[in-house]
Amino acid sequence: MTFLYGTSLAYGIGSGVWIDALAQETDPGIAVIAPAALGAGVPLGLYAWDYFDEFDRGVPSTMATGLLLGGVEGIAIAGLQWQLTSGAPGRAWSFRGETTAAFLGATVGGVSGYAFGEFLQPDPRSLAFISSGAAWGTLAGVLLGGGVVGTSRDIGDGAAVWGFAGYNAGVVATGAISLLYTPSWETLKYMWLGEIVGTAATTPVYLFYINSNNDNLHHGMIANAVGGMAGLAVAAVLTSNFSDGPGSASWTPPFQLGVGPTPHGGALLQAFGAF
Repeated sequence: MTFLYGTSLAYGIGSGVWIDALAQETDPGIAVIAPAALGAGVPLGLYAWDYFDEFDRGVPSTMATGLLLGGVEGIAIAGLQWQLTSGAPGRAWSFRGETTAAFLGATVGGVSGYAFGEFLQPDPRSLAFISSGAAWGTLAGVLLGGGVVGTSRDIGDGAAVWGFAGYNAGVVATGAISLLYTPSWETLKYMWLGEIVGTAATTPVYLFYINSNNDNLHHGMIANAVGGMAGLAVAAVLTSNFSDGPGSASWTPPFQLGVGPTPHGGALLQAFGAF
């Protein structure tokens, strides 16, 4: 619920900004009303919903994840449109169009997240897997898109288009896999490590461009994209059977504090190490 309160707060404020954009409100005193009202009202509405009809297991997290991923989707659409039109007046969307894309994306994402949670009641690790898939897809898409274009002048367009496609492909792919498989936190950790190591391991490819035409230097990004996905795939296969153990969490604090009585009265503060 804390995750949902946080994302719904952002959704409420953003929805208020969208209303102001539609109304073309420029008076600061009036423009603050909608963001403030919805920023408080949306989390309070969700609190009341959960109080009178408690959400099923996993639903708050799936709603929050849907709001987040959907909002990013809307912002990405607006950003892609701006990139492909070079932000030219009359061609690029206005602020109203950009905020509308973000609002619709977040709304559709939140509704979809609610339906996903009600249907599957997923493990939090599945949601982390899907969110990670969005990041992996975006990173691979940006690198691949920036590398496959013909000239360095087109890197921005290629990265925008392929990054957008990779974001959606990552969400769809990991969402489908999560229906059958739930990775452990350990597996997710090593998948991220594999992606980072694979991307970094291919950076020496740029050394081979030292004496070549500099306009081809960006083609090295193709190797980075392939290396990252290869490292991710290898880590996923090698650690697919890793488990977290009963009751384990994504993060364990290095120590915990406890307070207990002493034989002679009073209280004793104790610290318990994780090792």
